[in-house]
Amino acid sequence: MKNILLILACSLFFYSCEDFLNLKPQGMENSDNYMNTEDNAIRVVNGMYDLLGQSEGKAPDGRWLDHHYEFFLGSMVTDDSEKGSKPSDGGGLIELLNWSINPSTTLCNAFWIHGYWGISRANYVLTNLPNSPIDDTLKNRLMGEAYFMRGYWYFYLLKHFGGVPLLEEPVQPSQYGKINRATLHETFMQIEKDLSEAIKLLPERSEYAATDMGRATKGAARGYMARVLSYQLGIDSECDKTWQNVYDQTSAIITSGEYKLVSNFATLFEEENKNTEESIFEIQCLEGTAYDAPASLGTAYYYFQANRVENKGANSGYGFNNPTENLVQAFDPTDPRLSCTVYGIGYNSGILYGTKLKYDRTQQSTNYFNRKAALAEKPNISKSSNRNVLLMRYGEIYLMHAEACFYLNKEEAREYINYIRARARQSTLCRGFNEGDLTGYPALVSVPNLPDVTSTGEELLHAIWHERRLELAMENLRGWDLIRTGRFLDVTSKVKDTDRLNNTGDDEPRYPNYRENCLRHCIQGKGGIYIPVLPLPLSEVQSWGLEQNPY
Repeated sequence: MKNILLILACSLFFYSCEDFLNLKPQGMENSDNYMNTEDNAIRVVNGMYDLLGQSEGKAPDGRWLDHHYEFFLGSMVTDDSEKGSKPSDGGGLIELLNWSINPSTTLCNAFWIHGYWGISRANYVLTNLPNSPIDDTLKNRLMGEAYFMRGYWYFYLLKHFGGVPLLEEPVQPSQYGKINRATLHETFMQIEKDLSEAIKLLPERSEYAATDMGRATKGAARGYMARVLSYQLGIDSECDKTWQNVYDQTSAIITSGEYKLVSNFATLFEEENKNTEESIFEIQCLEGTAYDAPASLGTAYYYFQANRVENKGANSGYGFNNPTENLVQAFDPTDPRLSCTVYGIGYNSGILYGTKLKYDRTQQSTNYFNRKAALAEKPNISKSSNRNVLLMRYGEIYLMHAEACFYLNKEEAREYINYIRARARQSTLCRGFNEGDLTGYPALVSVPNLPDVTSTGEELLHAIWHERRLELAMENLRGWDLIRTGRFLDVTSKVKDTDRLNNTGDDEPRYPNYRENCLRHCIQGKGGIYIPVLPLPLSEVQSWGLEQNPY
């Protein structure tokens, strides 16, 4: 919380800490009246989105935040991917994958600060904008964006830490030391409260001007509400929601007519295809002149995951987040989505964008890299790519809808999973799949082995879960899916407790104590389900007496 308060005091990009210590001159802009013009109000709200792409850099208090991505817990600790890069690189990740992570690990601090940094910006808007004299229509939309972003960041924190302190307005000096940690259920309720307000206030995607593309929409708020509810239904023992609530949200998105599946799955993850008709929410990135936050306009997300080779060529990067053999084997080899999910020495001769690449096996954990995060060319600013990051898309809505239908005994369940499989059957291989062809999307030579799902009962539920793994592979949702369905420990320990890295020259387990170590980091939720969480940063626990997570 000490960190939180520093952020709350210093995070606004147009103020310094010193501004808050001085008296406010009369008749001049200050923190209370700054949003009294439309331009300023929009500028402050834009500052909320700025944080989405900041995965490393300086925090408001000047400290350096290490790389922190949702795929650390969303993919890397699961059966879908492995750390990658040099064996010694990324000390915090080594601790995370061994579940030896502790309150002093900088990774915990980075996730904590980033989440509250986002909340502080949203709170500034929600506290000061209501009294602004600007047009009510614009004011309501901006308020909706702030509610969405606060709900987004509380969900971000919940997934990493469980229940957290809840702040709905900027912290006052009189509150120092008096803010308690909320329970898991209370944190879920806060998220749903914020997203409900966002749904009321936000316009649909088609109601925005083209220049406002990428802002939070009613569809994005409904999509995140459905995702939050799906997670809560699995883990929150006090949850009073049902799958009908998820169904209502996904149905509203489907009937809105605002989105549809793109016809070719392979086009979804190319740099030139920003904000497609399938995109529900994505981080907007621009090419800038700075490598690191807060000045960077782009993202290091892609460079962080690109093939790590010593010559630092066009497709090179840091080499983290390597897909596993277990994930590759989950696909039918004829499924064209596999070509869009992995590349590397273990697949298609290592061809990427028409070129057979070189790979340094000493600097990768598996035979694969994340094709959905592949770079056609190295960015001019290596850690500041202008390629957007897709956070939620319509394909996921169909699969959440199918799962809700299953629990509600609706026939639509098979219908919506089969929409996803039909799109896959009709798609091409990824762009540049063939050597010597950089831009082409090669057609399949035969119909893929992806028949419609006809199963019922528990087999249908497992088919929906399996389809989520294939369709959304390496999109950073696997960890949360395993946790909410009570499968995390069983599924991951079967993979993590065996040596599947293939570059050690022995048969010794890579993580021999994975299950035991992970259990020490788990809190228990609904039905005794195990929920792995990160420790709270040591400084927060010591300064504010917050209850620490087990570790």
